[in-house]
Amino acid sequence: MKLVVAATIMLQVLAVGVQANPAGLLTCVRRPLWLVRIVLAMFIAVPLLAAALVKVSRAPVGMKVSILLMAIAAVAPLLPRKLLTLGVGASFADSLAAVTMILAIPLVPLTASALGAMFGRETVVSPASVAGTLASTFLVPFAVGMVLKAVLGDRAARMGEWANTISTIMLAVIVLVLVVVQFGTILPMLWQSWPIVIAFAAGSLLIGHVLGGPDPRERTALAIATVTRHPGLVLLIATSSFPNLRVLPPILSLIIGCAIVSIPYTAWRKRSLASLTNASLPAATAR
Repeated sequence: MKLVVAATIMLQVLAVGVQANPAGLLTCVRRPLWLVRIVLAMFIAVPLLAAALVKVSRAPVGMKVSILLMAIAAVAPLLPRKLLTLGVGASFADSLAAVTMILAIPLVPLTASALGAMFGRETVVSPASVAGTLASTFLVPFAVGMVLKAVLGDRAARMGEWANTISTIMLAVIVLVLVVVQFGTILPMLWQSWPIVIAFAAGSLLIGHVLGGPDPRERTALAIATVTRHPGLVLLIATSSFPNLRVLPPILSLIIGCAIVSIPYTAWRKRSLASLTNASLPAATAR
């Protein structure tokens, strides 16, 4: 199952790479303040939020562990496609995703160690393990997609569309199978843990929205990036630090819960960005 999930993510990232503009990847890097925003929102504020929620919540232990794991895995391999559907520019979306991947290599192990120390547990996630997971699920397929675009041109774009279609179907099937298999556990877990799930998802969105700056598109991008996490990294940390704990049901419950809580925000931001674009059309036409 892990291999199938990894293959699905790789196909979707390859499709994004085919459409990426190499010059646009440096958008965030050219703006140091944005690097600070990313670190504060994704690698500091959300883990602190998770720690506070776990301290005060009466949710099951598995859900508390899953909250902490999700807070640590601050990487979003499928972020560009999500942001494009909301109206965020492709260059900024690609750059934001790439920067978070690079920052995650040193910062995820540090975050894991810090949270482990807060709860009196030694949590060891090596930079090499994180780098390997990120390379296999994002960096390599993203680079392959960009190379295909440079070599094949329009044919690569068609390949990207096929890759996206196949991966979307695969992901839907995987989610459906997992939900059916774990259905008897997921619903009770969500019912027992809904306050902490809502607080974590809504708090993450609020953190990204507030720290995203004045630009509506960039603010939306950071909010979505902040609430989106890397399932592969979650499983890596879980199997390394909690080998005897059944984490799949609570992780699935948390992912589903965060997706549901995010629906009103994404709908609101999609309408807002669409109206912003429509408002700018007359001015652009006049020029």
